[in-house]
Amino acid sequence: MSLTPSTAGAKPKLFLVPPPSLPIPATRGGAVEGLITQLIRENEVQQRLDLVCVSVPHEAAQEQAALYPHTRIYYLPHKDGRGLWGPVCGMMRRLNQPAPLDPWFNRVAKLVKEENPDLVIGEGGNLLELAQISRQVGRDRMLAHLHMQTQCTPQMESVYGGIIAISRYVAEQWKPTRPMAIHLIPNCVDVARFCPGGKPEKAKAQELRTKLGFTKEDFVVLFCGRICPEKGIHRLVEAVRLCQDPAVKLLVIGTPFFDEENDSAFFAQLRQSAADLQAQGRIVFTGFLQNDAIPDYYRAADAACFPALWDEPAGITAIEAMACGCPIIAARSGGMPEYLEGVGALMIDRDEIVYGTLTAPRPETKPMAEAIADAIHYLRIHPRIRARIGKAGVERAQAFSRQAYYEYFCRLAGASAPAAEEEPSAEQPARTEEN
Repeated sequence: MSLTPSTAGAKPKLFLVPPPSLPIPATRGGAVEGLITQLIRENEVQQRLDLVCVSVPHEAAQEQAALYPHTRIYYLPHKDGRGLWGPVCGMMRRLNQPAPLDPWFNRVAKLVKEENPDLVIGEGGNLLELAQISRQVGRDRMLAHLHMQTQCTPQMESVYGGIIAISRYVAEQWKPTRPMAIHLIPNCVDVARFCPGGKPEKAKAQELRTKLGFTKEDFVVLFCGRICPEKGIHRLVEAVRLCQDPAVKLLVIGTPFFDEENDSAFFAQLRQSAADLQAQGRIVFTGFLQNDAIPDYYRAADAACFPALWDEPAGITAIEAMACGCPIIAARSGGMPEYLEGVGALMIDRDEIVYGTLTAPRPETKPMAEAIADAIHYLRIHPRIRARIGKAGVERAQAFSRQAYYEYFCRLAGASAPAAEEEPSAEQPARTEEN
C-alpha cells in the first residue's frame, strides 16, 4: 500500500489513532506514545507529512504540544464507563452498524471525517474500535500498526487494508487469508540522545552511580521496562541473588504501567522478596522515569538485561541500551533476536513461556536465573568483550534512528523527498509485501 496525496502538491495527511490511555506527547511514558512522539518531533524538522493525532488530555502534554506546530493534536477527554452507550451500541451493531464499544471513538470518527486524511493508522489498543472509521473512509485507507503479536481475523481484515509490523516475528503471526499489504517498520529511538556521550556525559554517569549508591568497582546490571511477570524481572532478581560476587548490583527502572500504574501485587511481592538484597545495597528501584532522563542510567550501567518470558514483539529498551553502548543480555524471545542481530548480545533461553495468564514450563531448559547469572559473570570478567559488544550495539542502533523511522512513514505515504536528499540506501525503504 503506497499512497498519492488527495490534493496535487499537498503533503500526505496521516491521522494517528492511539488507544485512549496515555497522553501524546509521551509525558507519562508508553511505548506506542513514545514512537508517535518521535514521529512528531522529526516532522518538525523535515515537515514532509501533514500529521494529525488524537490523545487524552494532560496538562504537561498539552504544554509540550505547543512546541510542535506542524502536528495537530486533538485532546479528547476519556470517561470510564459507557452509561447509556452500551445499549445504543448493541442496537446499532444488530443493525449492522460498526459502532465502537468505547464512545470515545465516535468523537474520533467525527474528526477523521472533518480532516479527510489520506491514511488512518490504528496505533495499537483494540483495533476493531476503528471499524466505524473504516466504513467512513474505506478499507484501503486504513492501516493497523501492530505493536505486538496479533492474529488476523475476518473482522480485522474487513477493517484494514494493510498492517505495519514492528518485527518479522509480528508480521509472521498475522497470517491474512486474502491479499494485504504488510509493511515492516522497526521501532526507533532518538540516537542523538541515546548515545555513549563524551567526557561530560560519562562524568555525569559516574556522578549518578555515586548518587544511586554504586561504586566504581561495582558491576551494575540495568533492567528497564514494565514490572510484570511476562518481562521476567523476577528471574533477573533471582540471578543477582545467585551471583556470588557482592559487587554485582541491579538497577531497576520502571513500574507496572509507566506513570499510570506505579504499583501492583506483583511489584509489591517482588520488592518483598528482594528486601534483603535492597538492605545490602545490591538492588535499587527507581520507579517511573521520564524517557529524556534514561540515557544517563544506561551510561551508568555496565550491562543491561531483558529477560522476557513472553514473546517480546520488539523491545524499544534494547535499542536504547545498544545506542548508549551498553552490552546486552536478553531472552531469545519473539522479535528480540532480529533487533540484536550481529551485535554479540548474550542470548539466553527461557525456562518457561508466558501466554497472558498461562505459562508453559520448559523443564528441558537450564533454569533461566542460572543462565542469566552465568552471562553476568561472563561479562564481568571480560571487559574487552563488553567493549566490543557495546561498540557493535552503537553501530547497530543507527538503523533504528528517529530519522530512519520517519523516512519509512514518508515513503509509505508517498511523501516527496527532501530537495537535497542523497540517493537512498537499499536498507532505507519500508519493506512491503503483498500476502
